[in-house]
Amino acid sequence: MEKQIIKRIEVARLVALHKLGVLPEDEERRLAAWAAQSEENRQLYEKLLHAETSRNNGMPTTEKAWQDFTRRYRVRPKRYATWRRVSYTAVACCAAVLLTTGILHFYSRDKADEIMTPRPLNSVQLVLENGNTITLDREEHAAIKQTASIPLEMNQKEIDYTTVEQESLQEIPVYHKIIVPKYGEYTVKLADNTVVKLNSESTLKYPVAFNGDTREVWLSGEAYLEVTRDTSKQFIVHAAGTEIAVLGTTFNVNAYDTEKEVATTLVNGKVEVSNEVTTQVISPGQQAITSRDNPLIEVKKVDTRVVTAWVRDMFYFDEEPLASIIETLARWYEFRVVFENENAKQRRFTLEVSRYADIDKVLNFIEETRVVKCRKEGNTIYIK
Repeated sequence: MEKQIIKRIEVARLVALHKLGVLPEDEERRLAAWAAQSEENRQLYEKLLHAETSRNNGMPTTEKAWQDFTRRYRVRPKRYATWRRVSYTAVACCAAVLLTTGILHFYSRDKADEIMTPRPLNSVQLVLENGNTITLDREEHAAIKQTASIPLEMNQKEIDYTTVEQESLQEIPVYHKIIVPKYGEYTVKLADNTVVKLNSESTLKYPVAFNGDTREVWLSGEAYLEVTRDTSKQFIVHAAGTEIAVLGTTFNVNAYDTEKEVATTLVNGKVEVSNEVTTQVISPGQQAITSRDNPLIEVKKVDTRVVTAWVRDMFYFDEEPLASIIETLARWYEFRVVFENENAKQRRFTLEVSRYADIDKVLNFIEETRVVKCRKEGNTIYIK
């Protein structure tokens, strides 16, 4: 019976995280499978799913929760026999509902003064050829198929253009644009099977189909591209004045508007990087740096695991200045930073941590070097 209680409490935790939209896909499947096992499971699932909490009412105290429980199940302090008749199932249900309510209450509190584990501020946006914008979440899937002139396959993480029938398209190119919000990620599978994974605060403009002699896309932000080889149509990425041309390869482009440089890192294949003045061909393991202020293109050797760590949901910094590390973290976590010691900005650190780790864990790793000290007050981080 004790195992049954623990099981129901675990289910309550999963349901609460599901309602908050932060339950991983594998756990979603496990929860759905459990609910389908029996009618009793389904009823408990529905009960937990519709459990409510209110900011105005506040989180019930332990004393109040016990009073509610004893009143509901007629538990009396002096009637031990009555208590024994209360089933373990009832205890498990009560504990589960309380846990669900508690988790939801905790996450629904005003946390403006805290640095939250990263969650997108809003959903990914798809801008259609007519300028209409559609939110790519579950509720809008039907709407996009009705609004867009082209039938598409999509979900909350990916949109797929490989299913578009080329014969149904006009000769005039039709362009779509994906806008990824802060703290978000999204994958676009282009019509030629090229896969583009977009990082937080990134935008990609692309044709629904590649009808001409080239395959051209426009990027702002950061993207990891796996380009399908096609010797008849060169693939070209336009990013902040930089042009990256390939036939078929895997590479990363970092071209945020807030930065002066565009970094193109080649994982495999061959890439030709150009600006308005010069051109450089780079090999795997090399990075080309173009700058608005410098007509020359700098080429250097890099560890591609570091550059592409974000694709694996990791932060990976290798002897990186702290100012640069903080700038990267700020695109994923919501906080402001105050350097109480300007020299700390140039201190270099090597760090590897999950992008979904709590910010405190990241700061602890930095502090363990005993080079700088980090102090967190509300949503502000002080570094000296």
